[in-house]
Amino acid sequence: MASNSTQAEGPKPEQFAQPVAPTEEELALLPHDNAGIRLNIVIWILIGISSVFLGLRVYCKFSRRKGLWWDDIMLIGAWICLTVESGLLTAMTRLGYGLHIWDFDVVNNMAPLLLLVNMAGTFSATAAIWSKTSFAITLLRLTHGWMKYCLWFIIVSMNIAMGLTALWPWVTCTPINKSWQPLVEGTCWEPHVTVHYNIFSAAYSSLMDITLALLPWSVVWKLQMQKKERFGCAFAMSMGVFAGITGIIKTTKIPTMLSDDFAAGVDLFIWGNAETAITIMAASIPILRVLVRDASISRRYYKSGASKAIELKDSAMTEGKHSRTLTDSENNLVVSVTAVPKAFMQDGRGPMVNEKNLGDDWRGQRTTGQGQIVRTEDFHVEYHNRKSMATDSI
Repeated sequence: MASNSTQAEGPKPEQFAQPVAPTEEELALLPHDNAGIRLNIVIWILIGISSVFLGLRVYCKFSRRKGLWWDDIMLIGAWICLTVESGLLTAMTRLGYGLHIWDFDVVNNMAPLLLLVNMAGTFSATAAIWSKTSFAITLLRLTHGWMKYCLWFIIVSMNIAMGLTALWPWVTCTPINKSWQPLVEGTCWEPHVTVHYNIFSAAYSSLMDITLALLPWSVVWKLQMQKKERFGCAFAMSMGVFAGITGIIKTTKIPTMLSDDFAAGVDLFIWGNAETAITIMAASIPILRVLVRDASISRRYYKSGASKAIELKDSAMTEGKHSRTLTDSENNLVVSVTAVPKAFMQDGRGPMVNEKNLGDDWRGQRTTGQGQIVRTEDFHVEYHNRKSMATDSI
């Protein structure tokens, strides 16, 4: 066994730990777990759950014949970036990411691993930017005045702050390939510079998440809805606060980028993916709430349809009683009644389709004799739920 004091000559890489050469006894006492397994399990579970929420959101939009808007497109783009990043993380674990530095093959796997780390970091930051921007665009449709200017400020500032985070892996070294090939001649920024900026941008992003989660309360509370409905809608649109909490936890993990041990950085990727996945779910919940509400109303009406028909029949048969008490769900129905004239000729026949004269003459001469049908009316009744009118635009 070579002495620990023996050091290889030549240039020393700046981006990762110095070679570790412990004795066999020291190596046996070190941990040899693989955090890459945990990383793969968590990120693909998050992808699966966020896929369900996003899929239901898109289905709800098309089922209500609304189509996709810019907020939907941005959210789908964020999900695609998150999925690509998860694929890159899985490829990284195949190279040994998640192993401790003393178990990692530095000579053969370092350069390809660092390239994948840079790519995964860029896709992670892009996914976070687009998911938050999507929800802000949704709120733009519901606000006006100073609040709309505030939302535009959040969108622009957040994209600049997080956009620089996505760009740093590709501009901090000269030449560019030195960022994943440490032995190439060139220069790089000090690692703590990008780490400190990433802490700032992540903290700012978390603050904007919480701000966007609180804004809907002032918007929704002014809508013409029942208090219970207003509270439910505002609460559904405030789920982004959980994304903000997740972002705060991710911010505390960023200093691990300076660690000599690769396994220390696994939690940073996990919490970064969790932040974006939760943002996608939080942005989808307000739309899904409308779908669940409509399904609940439809089920309630189907169950009570027969009893209501009997109640209406009994009420009509009771002499002098033509009114009844409406339930809460019926009070929220808007009933549109349209009367369409339907005329008959003297002999009781309806008008012929090929009649050319559409004036009064086609009916023939009117009489007022007893038993003579002069005119009837066809009524068309349409039902609209008043509660959906305030939230359908979300």
